[in-house]
Amino acid sequence: MFLRLSKAIQGMAFFMCVLGGLPSHAAPDAVAGKAKAQICAACHGENGVSALPGFPHLAAQPQLSIFYQLLQFRDQRRKGGGMEAIAATLSEQDMRDIAAHYAALPPPPAVAGGDAEKITRGQQIAQQQYCSSCHGAQLQGQKHVPRLSGQSSEYFVQQLRKLRSGVRADMDGTMASAARSLTDEEIEAMAVYTRSLP
Repeated sequence: MFLRLSKAIQGMAFFMCVLGGLPSHAAPDAVAGKAKAQICAACHGENGVSALPGFPHLAAQPQLSIFYQLLQFRDQRRKGGGMEAIAATLSEQDMRDIAAHYAALPPPPAVAGGDAEKITRGQQIAQQQYCSSCHGAQLQGQKHVPRLSGQSSEYFVQQLRKLRSGVRADMDGTMASAARSLTDEEIEAMAVYTRSLP
């Protein structure tokens, strides 16, 4: 019967199993996570702010969001950037600790002085798409939903295009559905807008 469920329901079922079906673990340890995250620094930066185009900033991402993404990479539900191989080497406690470390870091700085027209357009699109209903009022992320404010524009554009094309699946299809209607110009405007947020 499970095979008959839609992808959206399967994704939600997976997530609920992650939240409720795992055995008890030690509390996440951000100090231990800092040491474990050394492998992440080459791409994501020492302080969780990547200097490489196309790589996400992890600083101040919600703890559960990072943990959930690492699980997706480990289980081959998400692919890219060699993260599948890295996540496969991590225990779930490692993932929790790394997530706690990045969640405790200060957010990436907003980029001031961007294209004002694109920022305004991006804000309008974000409002039309109701982005704040999941990502928070200032798109700072919450629970398992990632932080968009301050995110790398290149990464933002890359991921929305992947969601739009179906190359990247999301947990319940919400993001794929939202991205499907967006043009490249709209995605780029949103990227400039989110990067301008603190």
